[in-house]
Amino acid sequence: MLDPCSTLARMGNALAVIAALTSVSGALVTVVLGARFERRRLLEQRRQERRDHTDRYSGPLLAAASSLASRLRNVMDPEQVKEFSSEDEQRGQRYLGYAINETLYRIGRYLCWVHITSRHVRVLDMGNEERNRQLVRRLAAVQRAISSRDGDLTFMLLGGEQWALGELMVDPDRPADDPGCISYVKFVDRLDDPKFARWFQSLKQDIAAYISDLERARPRLTAITEALDDLILLLDPRGIWVPFDESIDA
Repeated sequence: MLDPCSTLARMGNALAVIAALTSVSGALVTVVLGARFERRRLLEQRRQERRDHTDRYSGPLLAAASSLASRLRNVMDPEQVKEFSSEDEQRGQRYLGYAINETLYRIGRYLCWVHITSRHVRVLDMGNEERNRQLVRRLAAVQRAISSRDGDLTFMLLGGEQWALGELMVDPDRPADDPGCISYVKFVDRLDDPKFARWFQSLKQDIAAYISDLERARPRLTAITEALDDLILLLDPRGIWVPFDESIDA
């Protein structure tokens, strides 16, 4: 005959074991789910950091590219150029000086952000590998359009010259982990420094020569503008930011 007390004791032990197993299973599930959620959280955090990093460089690059493309369209427009060759000598000289310096700045600013972007391109994320490759290709296409030695050499800059100008335009007062381009004010002030200005001398001469003969550099300027348009389309496929940038920076 079974001892009731012994039976109750065995049942109590069994229940205790079941409770312990349930507790352990619950703890294991909690640990597994917690680890899974933590991995997802870290993955999303890294994705957001990459997106933020991409925005940090692609935004200024887009602004610089669209600003330069807008200026090149202006200088290829004969009506626009008339403003710089006005019969009013004082007015004409003022506009010409502004046009030269400001065009130099737009070229330099674009090359600056290419320089900065090229140093960080390995960590830029345009959304997928194909778009990342397209970014590199389109940056290279603009570089080739500028450095091409076909036809007239007005506005031609070799690859090393482009890199040097971009490096010179990096703001030395910005921290290394947050680079940026010098302002237009700083740029104009630095043109008084012969060591800085000499890098822009050939471009300055090209702009002055181009104004007196609009056809001489048109093929190159057209090729550069088209390459910039392709880059802009990649960076801003829906055309959200480019019109705004051009409206304030043309």
